[in-house]
Amino acid sequence: MNIYKFCFTMLWASSVLGAAGAAAQAVLPLCQSCHQADGSGNAALQAPALAGQQQDYLLRQLQHFQSGLRGAHPQDTTGAQMRAALPTNLSTDELTALAGHFARLPLPAKTTTQPADPVQVDKGRRIYINSCGACHGAKAEGVAALKAPSLHQLDAAYLSRQLEYFRTGVRGNDKTDKPGRQMAMMARTLPGEQEITQVIAYIRSLP
Repeated sequence: MNIYKFCFTMLWASSVLGAAGAAAQAVLPLCQSCHQADGSGNAALQAPALAGQQQDYLLRQLQHFQSGLRGAHPQDTTGAQMRAALPTNLSTDELTALAGHFARLPLPAKTTTQPADPVQVDKGRRIYINSCGACHGAKAEGVAALKAPSLHQLDAAYLSRQLEYFRTGVRGNDKTDKPGRQMAMMARTLPGEQEITQVIAYIRSLP
């Protein structure tokens, strides 16, 4: 990460969070303890990357955790941890400031543990184009107008876990969560784990 850009972003975030309130400032270090100061996430802690994600999407998820729309299902253990860590007294302005802080951080660099199988990547590309690209964009960059988040900065384990949650009703089963219900419907069009693995291999192969 460019150190000058990072320092500028941190100074900007400090001023915005300060304007939003002391509660938001107090909770930021807690967020960073799992999601990292640069927002790159920590796969070992099952904490996804937040840097560069859409502010509206991050705000919506924070509100869902706060209200219990997300993280209340007994199978969502990581969501339950996030829900328990998020103070319930944060206002919409404070949640917006937190979301904006991470949304404005530079996209994290991708890390890979082993070269991708080109055959699997190509199969995943075909599935992605048919099932995912219309909402999440040709390069998995997300489409804010469709409330579809960016995917390309998310680690493989997180993507796999969330797709399984959508497929099994852990996420996207509340009638008030229209984007979640749409995602659950699309996730169920994937036949099984092999296709999920292929789609994720393609997403992770994107620059």
